[in-house]
Amino acid sequence: MIAAMVRWVQGRAVMNRVRALSGKLHRVGGLVAAQAGVTLLLLAVYWWGSGVYTRFLVAEHRTAAALTAASLASSLTSALNERLALVRGLTSFVDVGVTSGHLPSEFPRYAEGLRRSVPGVRNISAAPGFVVRHVHPLEGNEKVLGNDLLQDARPGFADTVQRAIVTMDVTVHGPVALIQGGQGLIARQVVPGVGEGARPWGAVGMVFDLRSVLDEVHFDRVPPHLGFALHTDNGQQVAGDAAILKRDPLIERIELPDSHWKLAIAARAGWSALARGDQSFLAFQGAFLLLACLIETLAFLAFSRRQTLESLVERRTAELGRAKNEMEQFAYAAAHDLQEPLRVIASYAQLLEKQQKGRLDEESEGFIREIVDGAGRLKMLLRDVQLFLAEDRVPLSNRPVLAEDALNAAVTLLRKRIAEAGATIIASDLPLVAADERRLREIFVVLIGNAVEYRHSYRAAEIRVSHRRQDGYDVIEVRDNGIGIDPRFRDQIFEVFRRLHGRDEHPGTGMGLAIARKMVERLGGRITVESTPGVGSVFAVYLPNHPLRGFS
Repeated sequence: MIAAMVRWVQGRAVMNRVRALSGKLHRVGGLVAAQAGVTLLLLAVYWWGSGVYTRFLVAEHRTAAALTAASLASSLTSALNERLALVRGLTSFVDVGVTSGHLPSEFPRYAEGLRRSVPGVRNISAAPGFVVRHVHPLEGNEKVLGNDLLQDARPGFADTVQRAIVTMDVTVHGPVALIQGGQGLIARQVVPGVGEGARPWGAVGMVFDLRSVLDEVHFDRVPPHLGFALHTDNGQQVAGDAAILKRDPLIERIELPDSHWKLAIAARAGWSALARGDQSFLAFQGAFLLLACLIETLAFLAFSRRQTLESLVERRTAELGRAKNEMEQFAYAAAHDLQEPLRVIASYAQLLEKQQKGRLDEESEGFIREIVDGAGRLKMLLRDVQLFLAEDRVPLSNRPVLAEDALNAAVTLLRKRIAEAGATIIASDLPLVAADERRLREIFVVLIGNAVEYRHSYRAAEIRVSHRRQDGYDVIEVRDNGIGIDPRFRDQIFEVFRRLHGRDEHPGTGMGLAIARKMVERLGGRITVESTPGVGSVFAVYLPNHPLRGFS
């Protein structure tokens, strides 16, 4: 037995070393996983925070761009309205000139005044019958004379005049390639005829250089990171970059008498890219990086400290385990080795009692009886200590056991005590259970022995052993009608050396129920008790009802 214990201890030492190495690898892996978890969490926080801050910066940049767009649209509207007002003035002048007959002589002087009032006026014309007859300045605009406005084949020219006839207001056409060269805007208005219902006299027109109008608006005020696009209501490009229309632009509308233009402003690289290139966003990234490094460092220190503490706990636990194993080995060896001198003491004490019977006084004979009784109790105690300590080391059987056979074996061992107490054992059919025969027999010995020992003094002891199935367990119940157990002590009775009564009242080692519980747990089950003082107790042994489960 001692050699087997030594082999068991050596095997446990090897297992402990393997377990320590596995624990170290587990701790390193846990540290890496925990640090990776912190990193992933920080990345998630950065992704969320950067998204929120980016949207905030986009809103700020769009607000600033909206102010710029509104200012440019206002300037452009003013520049166009100023020029359209000149066209309306020209219409009134021609209407008066036609009535007075002084139009041919007065037209150049009036037109020159209009031309000098705003920059970029390319020419001013009057077209009686919608054929250009008067133009100022004439130099450079000779090609304009004689142009039939209603028959002009260039796209949009005749349509502009037709709209002017319908609306009787100023119409704008352009940007267009001018006869005299360059890009310009043409504004026309119809001059009504004399008398009610008369046909229109004709039309007047002013041609404005497009570049002069745009320069007056100062589109160079647009910041470099923004771009703009100016186009007519039919999509014709007036100025700027058409690609801006694909960048989620802000739109400002410029109203004209018979149409409108649209001014679009957007970030050249996109609003999100503009926000992420902002200095404040770079500062946010730097601050978050510093904070993340600090958190990573603190997390590493915390996890490392926790790992150190866990390692220390494991080392201390291993040391305690080794000390416990050594103590158990010592206790087991001591209990084993004390059996022989105890047997010698008990044997000689019994021989002395027989030889000296009747020769010694009553007190001396009492001393010898105490030695014999004490040796017997010590023998029982050493047996129970060995049984308790060896429980984890003795292998389990790998075959199911008929519980009825284990019960009968236990009753046989307790036959003398049962007969002396006048107790009755009543057992129902017990099934095959997943248990070890020796252990199950010992469990029955403890439970039935306790039921006999703690029987009620006023009635005959009756012990019933039954079986039921519950939640995947075979439940064997041992029910007695004894003195019962105070509910306060239901858990304490399963502790080692725990006694609720004095040794003079009820002899025993105080280890029976502790051994029974350890055996049941080794079998993969549990043991419980329900008791009513003065009525009796029911001990329930729960065993897995799968015959091979829990065996090795």
